[in-house]
Amino acid sequence: MLCVIVFALCRLYNGMWRYAGINDMNRIILASVITTAIHVVGIMLFRGGNKIPRGYYVGGALFQFVFITMIRFSYRFILVEQKKIASRKMPAVNVMIVGAGETARKAIRQLEDSVYQPACIIDSRSTADGKSMDGVPVLGGAGRMEKAAVQYAVSGVILADPILSAENRENIRRFCETKGLELQDFTGILVNLSGRVPLTALLETVTGPVVISAEGKTARFESGMEALRAVNDRYTVTGLRAEDGCVRIELKAASCEAYAGYEAWLQKHEEETGEQVSYF
Repeated sequence: MLCVIVFALCRLYNGMWRYAGINDMNRIILASVITTAIHVVGIMLFRGGNKIPRGYYVGGALFQFVFITMIRFSYRFILVEQKKIASRKMPAVNVMIVGAGETARKAIRQLEDSVYQPACIIDSRSTADGKSMDGVPVLGGAGRMEKAAVQYAVSGVILADPILSAENRENIRRFCETKGLELQDFTGILVNLSGRVPLTALLETVTGPVVISAEGKTARFESGMEALRAVNDRYTVTGLRAEDGCVRIELKAASCEAYAGYEAWLQKHEEETGEQVSYF
């Protein structure tokens, strides 16, 4: 009964296990630690714990954790394997991913349910080979693109490097035109249908140093998340470029007219949820 209560408090009964991830694993670990502690204390107090080998407690805790994890994650494992088997029966299109950071990892995840198969990754900021990301080989250096395109028989290139310079982007575009390869931009910078670059989404993808220029003032931050915590006014992105190993973002104050049509909706949303809406 106590295990059921602990598991319920740790939210192990209302998760969507087909999407189980690291947060679910953390909750399983927390629940296992709590139930093990309760078990040990109960035996010590009521059954004389000194007569029981210590291996009993350790083994019991490990078996509990392993079996709970297997039960919770087996559903996702079966689904992933089913998708892999089904994908082998479909004609795969090999693609090359440019970028080896978090955006590249998201691109690989996005392609899991499609006919596009990540064949290789080009890390333009490294020259080392031998690494892999989610089983996809990582090749160092932008100069490896032509050889890798032939070696892995790729039919398309996906840009997944949010701080790739404009010059390198243009070189990749020309390379794809010359080789007849399809080019897709996964960074969200060039494929924004609204014509505006959301500042929040932009800063969340930047892991390195950021320089922000706004209203004649310039500030440097060590990461995009640090910059995101510092910027709390309404701004519109007017410029974006790579400069001296960092991302430089130019902003201007957003006019109130741009938000005039949303004031009633914002007020209603804040009253219903108690949360303020970010303008950037």
